[in-house]
Amino acid sequence: MKKFTLTTLAATSLLMTSGASFAATNDGVDHHGIYVGAGYGLVDVDGDEDFDRDDNAPNVYIGTQFNQYVSIEGGYIDFGEYGNDTFNTEVDGYTLGLKAGLPINEYITVYAKGGQLWWDADINAAGVNDSTDGDDLFYGVGASFAVSEGWDVRLEYTRFDLEFERDEIGILSEIDSFDSDVDYASVAVQYTF
Repeated sequence: MKKFTLTTLAATSLLMTSGASFAATNDGVDHHGIYVGAGYGLVDVDGDEDFDRDDNAPNVYIGTQFNQYVSIEGGYIDFGEYGNDTFNTEVDGYTLGLKAGLPINEYITVYAKGGQLWWDADINAAGVNDSTDGDDLFYGVGASFAVSEGWDVRLEYTRFDLEFERDEIGILSEIDSFDSDVDYASVAVQYTF
């Protein structure tokens, strides 16, 4: 986690200085259009008792930015595998959400986002395999840095609240429900057309 934090701080410093030089050489940034991006980050899962896991997770996304304040974004994220000796799961999912931004200047925007995650999980509980799916809300905050015309780098933190219900999967019949908070800190590169 310290390595990830140091890398994030170094990237932020580099982006701030490159943003300043970009500001001196460019007339402006277009704040609307279709964009695509890919990111990589750290997943931290906090569940019941000893159900914790840190893992890496890639994501891809596409969105449309209506103006410098409002975007709609859809994406895919692979959370990897997490669990303990008794119960483990491999989760991935698709997201659709609204992103609301507040420009600090022409090149830096802070934003909040929220929406819906539709997930699939392959579960192993005490040697029995099964699969399930569900949908839960997510929310997050981030910052976007314009590094050149059309190219941005995003730093982002997102919380996914996954809830496995007893009636969703038979192997959980002895458990009322199992909740896990999935925290995702990521760095992404984005291109706006």
